[in-house]
Amino acid sequence: MHGITVAADRADILADLSGADLDERWLAVRLITGGPPHLLDGLTAWQGVFAVPPGDALTVGAHGGSAHRPWWSPPLPDRPVETGAAALRAALAEAVALRIAQAPESAVGCDLSGGMDSTALAFLASAAGASLHTMTLAFRDPANDDTHWANLARSHLPDTVALSLADDELPGQYENLGEPGSPADAPSGVLRGRAVFDATAARYRGHGVVLQLAGHGGDEVLQTPPGYLGDLLPAHPLLAVRHLRGHRSVRRWPLSLALRGLVDRRSYPQWLRDQARRLRGGPPTEPSHHVPLGWGPPVRMAPWATRRAALLVADLLEEAATTALPLAADRGQHQTLHRLRAVSQLYRLMRQEYDQPWMGLPFLDDRVVEACLAVRTHERGTPFAYKPLLARAMHGLMPGHLLARATKGSTDTDFYAGLREQRAALNQLVERSRLAQAGLLDAAALGAALHTPVPRISADLEDTLVVEHWLHHGRLTLPAATPSRSTVRSTRST
Repeated sequence: MHGITVAADRADILADLSGADLDERWLAVRLITGGPPHLLDGLTAWQGVFAVPPGDALTVGAHGGSAHRPWWSPPLPDRPVETGAAALRAALAEAVALRIAQAPESAVGCDLSGGMDSTALAFLASAAGASLHTMTLAFRDPANDDTHWANLARSHLPDTVALSLADDELPGQYENLGEPGSPADAPSGVLRGRAVFDATAARYRGHGVVLQLAGHGGDEVLQTPPGYLGDLLPAHPLLAVRHLRGHRSVRRWPLSLALRGLVDRRSYPQWLRDQARRLRGGPPTEPSHHVPLGWGPPVRMAPWATRRAALLVADLLEEAATTALPLAADRGQHQTLHRLRAVSQLYRLMRQEYDQPWMGLPFLDDRVVEACLAVRTHERGTPFAYKPLLARAMHGLMPGHLLARATKGSTDTDFYAGLREQRAALNQLVERSRLAQAGLLDAAALGAALHTPVPRISADLEDTLVVEHWLHHGRLTLPAATPSRSTVRSTRST
């Protein structure tokens, strides 16, 4: 402001100080299905407020100028899984022990879904001498087998205090939709399950728990998206074909689309430009059915986004393509880092809304992330085993039958039940759509999707409702006219 760099850990504080307007192009980006690609994921909601990229450090000089430099970069993925597993076990054990050491005795909680990630943390915390309170949630979805696996894990942790929320105690999805919650500086994905988080936090606090260990981030660092196959092909063609067959068997990819994705050699800037042309109404660069073997899923707008929103996003894609570099040369590693940045943003916002108990996320520690990313992408991302890196790392500390679990608890039934039970409040949100007022969204199309949700658009529906809720309850004013073009840069200052 006035030639002086002002920095904060929240974008909304800087917007208030500078009187910045919301950026409608950022709002349009929020209507991209599956989330925006790099670099569009680094924009903030306000004109003139820029985010320091993950892995960079900001320096403000004595006269108000600023510069930033990289302080972290991902390791090369060149370790075999055996070596990587030993490094992961050491890094994860240290991350858990450091958190426990900062908490009072008998004040440590650990989510225990029975999944490999949370169960590994519980065993590491127990090995470090923590007096644990474990928490298991009994979701209504009949496909959710978390309770069975959590009870099985708890039988090997006899000194823990078992906490749980039964299905008749668990709040519904979107149950406290009318409550604004603690304000975050961007739309928070907590909206759908905020009542569940509130109930969990209250149960923990009632037992004196001040530290809650959670396995969030494990999916992102322990697996490799299948984009690695294209980079594996030139050096190890037979192995690439074997892995492709494995992925096709699991994911039911059509052979023609899989082969097309496998030989795609576009650069990242060219891929971004192709996405922009598609949004402008040019010929499709990818078939409607997608096999995720490139730099990311095709950039598509939610079905209720207007053409104006698509054109705004296309402008941003063209602009980003002039400076964009991928997050890693290996496309599988690029996809992993992109997913990691997205989930880190999700939990950054969650921590703005919740501070008691403090949520510890060991899988997102720098050293843990580095240990995972240093493993060869095709060994971390094999279709023939579920999270083989963590299974090897925890061998001998967790029972083998727990490491063999290959399912993941579903909450789809709870989500659709929440849409039905809160339909009146959700209808009001759609009828007063701020995005529709800005010309970015077709409220009738969004309302139709709300009344007849289907799995292929459920995530997009949830994302759009999050933005609408944030705009409404944050009492944010949309710009009256099209704002000046905000700059998308490979480096930014705050």
